[in-house]
This record gives sequence, structure tokens and C-alpha cells, in this order.
Amino acid sequence: MKPVRSVQVHCLIFAVLVMGALALGACNDKTRVGETDATAWSRQIKLPKVHFTPARRLEVITWHDYIPQEVFDLFSETYGTQIVPTLISTNEEMLDLLRKNPGKYDLVMPSDYMVTRMIKDGLLQRLDHRNIKNMEFLDEDVRRAKFDRGLLYTVPLFRDCIGVAFNIKYVAGIPRNWSFIVDQIRNDYLVHRAGIRKEMRIAMGFSLMLLGYSPNSVDPGEIAQARDLLIDTIKRYGVEMIGPEGGSRLIRSDILLGVVWNGSAAYALTNNRNVRFLLPEGKVIVSYENIAVSALSQRKSTAELFIDYLLVPQVTARMTNYNYFASCNAASLPYVKAIIRNGPGFLFPDEEDRLFLEDLGDKAKLYEDAWREVLQAKPPESLITLPLPKDGIFQGDTQNADFTKEFIHEMKKPKTGSP
Repeated sequence: MKPVRSVQVHCLIFAVLVMGALALGACNDKTRVGETDATAWSRQIKLPKVHFTPARRLEVITWHDYIPQEVFDLFSETYGTQIVPTLISTNEEMLDLLRKNPGKYDLVMPSDYMVTRMIKDGLLQRLDHRNIKNMEFLDEDVRRAKFDRGLLYTVPLFRDCIGVAFNIKYVAGIPRNWSFIVDQIRNDYLVHRAGIRKEMRIAMGFSLMLLGYSPNSVDPGEIAQARDLLIDTIKRYGVEMIGPEGGSRLIRSDILLGVVWNGSAAYALTNNRNVRFLLPEGKVIVSYENIAVSALSQRKSTAELFIDYLLVPQVTARMTNYNYFASCNAASLPYVKAIIRNGPGFLFPDEEDRLFLEDLGDKAKLYEDAWREVLQAKPPESLITLPLPKDGIFQGDTQNADFTKEFIHEMKKPKTGSP
């Protein structure tokens, strides 16, 4: 992507989001989009037929805020199979559960780099595509995914990417590059109000990219630098590692600037008119979220039935209307709510700018050791949270002098290419 074209595209997206946010700002911040029509969504859906007796139970490891309960309930009512979800926040947590409880789980939902590792370690069963006929609805590009070319073990459900969410009432400028985060966190009003997604590979990958390295680096020196950068931002600026609650914290303005998944930002945007989300120019960390059958599952036929069921267009759309992420199922789009379909959850970089996290093998231990130190880092008690100015961006002298001067100067400068 050429730089000039990229700026134009992102600014156009920004303008669209500004107008969209004004229309969405009045949404109830206590109700997810899609929950109000829970009794009507499943009518007239053509569900897969079965020629066997489904198992009475399926154990599924899945993500927080990923699949709504009514999707599980419809499967149970139709096929007599109870779905028992175990909710996780990271891929590493998923892997740990699978290894510590052999034979317990039937289905897992790993991201791309974790798929590679699970296949290598013999933790996934090969799928019988004849039992998952709705795979025909999948987008063509996901079949070429490097982590499982031909989708022999996994079925991609959603695609997502990491970008910058920010509250325009308190954060100035447009994040055209990743250094925007570093420039902004010097604002005293962002102390304890800036965050990075609390996932080891995401946070470390972001830090590596800021330093000009690959997020898949296995160089001990580069990884140590990325670790130290994260620790420094925590101790000096109160930057937080934020979990699944990130979207809600953006809504409440507990977080004003964050490196988050686009789906989290999309959820926040529908409930807070001041939230924006953009993909900085250049490479962007992206991910496919997949579903796969555990190698030790004794209920493979029912597990494949469940996968086929999730690919029914209306069912896939129901999940998107709940989790705000773009699905890999093009046939589901007509059933996705327009305010979600046109929002940040459907932002995705051009193919040449997609950067996938890769399995690092034994070198992953370098990240694990570094991550433990990051999680132990704490800001000093003297680093306090200031009350937010009622009228938005503050330009007084409580910020450090150099930053205040730069900040005000930047505010007064014409924003070239801005809407």
C-alpha cells in the first residue's frame, strides 16, 4: 500500500466513524447490540440434519464475550447436546487447560500461531470436511492461511486485528503510526488511563514493532528491549495491561487510549460517541480465530456437527452481532446489523499489510520469561490518577513543560488530510 493512499483511506474511515458515532451515541450502554431480539433471531433457520445420535455433552474452550448463550441454547434444543463452555482470555491459557486436562475438552478455539503449535504437538484431530458442509460459505483467503493451509484441522470463524482506540475528548491527533501511543502517554491525564491488550504475544509484539523489530523475533536482545520498554511505560506512565473488560473501560472512559482488538473498539464505539479506532499505516497484527476438535475427544461427530452449525449464516451473524468481530463467513453479512457491519470490527488491512504472529517453538520461553517480569511491574504510588477536565482536553501546566509545549503546538497546527 502506498503511503499517500493509506493516509487518505484512513482519514476517510475516520470521517465515516465520526458520523457513525454521532448516530450511535445514544445506545444503551448496558445492552449489547443484538440482545434485544433474542426470541426472534433463530426463526426460519435451516439447521444441519443429522443421521446419528449426537452426544449428550460437548466441552468447549472458548473466549470471553465470543459466543452468546442463545447460540449454545439453540444447538442444545435442536440436537439434545449440552454445551459446557470454559472461558479463557489468552491462547496460552487455552493450551495450558488442554494439556492439564487430557480428554476433557472436545473443541478449542485457538488463534493462528497457536494452531501451528497444537498441530505440531498432536493436540488436534484432522477434520472430515464431508461432515462440515457449511465450510462452502468461508471466504477464499482463509483457505490459504499459512498456519493450516487447506484447513485440514481448523475452521476460521472470525478475523480481527490490533489497532489504536482513543477518546477524542481527551486525546488529540490521529494515530497514523504506532509511535502515536508513545507520544500521547506523556499526557499526565493518561496516567492509568492508557492500556495495551493483556496478551503476551500481542503486548510483546507491539513493543517489538515500536522498536523496529519483528513481533516474531527470537533474538534475546530484542525481546529484552521489548520487555524493558513495556516495564518502563508501566512504571513511568501507569500504562495498564487490559483484559476482556477493555471495551467496557473504553465506554466508561477508564481507558482513553488503548492498543486493542478491533471488536472491543467496535463495542465501545456503539456506546460512547467519543471513541474512535484506526489502523496505523504499515504492518498490522492480524489474527484468525478458529475452531478445532481436540485430539483426545471421543465425540468427534458431534463436535463437527457443532462446527457446521456455527457456520450457518444466521448463527454466524448472531455471534458477530454479539462480539462485534467480522466473520470469515461471507454468507452471514446480510444478517449482521448495519451499525456493526460498518464499524471498526470490520476494518481489516490489505493482504500485504497483514502481519500474523507465528509459532516460535522452544523460543517461546524467551517471551514467557519476559512476560512474567512485565506482569510483575507496578507503577509507584506517587503516580496518581488526576480527575478528568469536564470540558475535555486540558492545556494547563500540570503536564511536564516540554510535552505541554509540543502538545499545544501540535493542537494549533492545521491537521493535513484530517476531516
